Amino acid sequence: MAIVLRDHGMGSAAIAIVFSTATVALVPATLLSGTLASRLGAAHTMRIGAVLSLISIAVLPFTVNSVILAALATAGRGVGAAFYTPAGQLFAQAQVSERDRSHAVGMFTAMFLMPTFYGPALAEWSLKHWGETGFFVLPMLPMLIATLLVWRLPRIETPAPPRAAGYIALARDKRLWLPSLATAMSGLSYAFAFSFLPLLFIEWGIAVALFFTPFAAALLAVRLVGLKYLQRLAAPLVAALGLFAYAIGLYALVTLGAALIIAPASGVLFAFGYGVMLPTCVVWSTAHYSEAERARPVALINTSFHLGSILAVQLTGVALPVFGWLGVLVNLGSIVAAVFVVVAAAAAVPYAKHKESQSQ
Repeated sequence: MAIVLRDHGMGSAAIAIVFSTATVALVPATLLSGTLASRLGAAHTMRIGAVLSLISIAVLPFTVNSVILAALATAGRGVGAAFYTPAGQLFAQAQVSERDRSHAVGMFTAMFLMPTFYGPALAEWSLKHWGETGFFVLPMLPMLIATLLVWRLPRIETPAPPRAAGYIALARDKRLWLPSLATAMSGLSYAFAFSFLPLLFIEWGIAVALFFTPFAAALLAVRLVGLKYLQRLAAPLVAALGLFAYAIGLYALVTLGAALIIAPASGVLFAFGYGVMLPTCVVWSTAHYSEAERARPVALINTSFHLGSILAVQLTGVALPVFGWLGVLVNLGSIVAAVFVVVAAAAAVPYAKHKESQSQ
């Protein structure tokens, strides 16, 4: 899309504005999705998100000559994704037993990863051989099919009680603080990897694929298979393992110039962290609520991820000129490590109580 916008005369600053509107729209729309899902149900909220996404894609060809129109269309895609994703996680949980919820959320979110293997190459091919017409028409076909499929999903959710907790009450619930903080650290690490690591690799003369190819392969393995077994552990423990993997991955990148094996190893560590964190924290945050009250906690966890992503970009942008790459890696790793210590301590409390009860 950046290539198309550039060919229509947009500069890099204008293109950045267009793409940033999706992120800006995600945060309030994700919170709104929780309210919609609690009132309308997860399936209907997914339908609204799918329709908004389809419309936003359909109008793209008519926006390429206007920064404002292109930004609005991109914001519409952000809102559509914000409605669709948390509601889909909620719907996925409702289809399985309580003990299999992390794996179900992981399976649902893993499907978002599939197009990343072929989407960019297919977009480049369609633009080259079919021009802008093919480039814009091609993504509408799977989006249309997806929208039709979503319309066939059953509505089995239990309506939220009239006095279901709102976001202000949820913000005061200390049981949500740790899963929200842990998810924010996942957003911070993930956004840093995808926004800035390619720049670091290029500056240090290392192939970007050395990190991202192992990341993609390991991530699918974790979401599709690993979570099936890891979900048997307590959610705080799995989240702690994910944060530990992120921290070690960040610290390991400090030695990247000395050993090329560090890049794929860090990619696998990031994949493990990203693979387990969001599904686990979604389940962790909703464990204390009835099924009818889980929409807003799920939306709150997803919002925490987006806020962490925004924080990563802002922190890195400010710190990079001051501390350089090594300083940024160490500082981000230390932030994640500090949260790991807190979450690990929380995970150890139930285990200590269990051991104490056994001894008595």
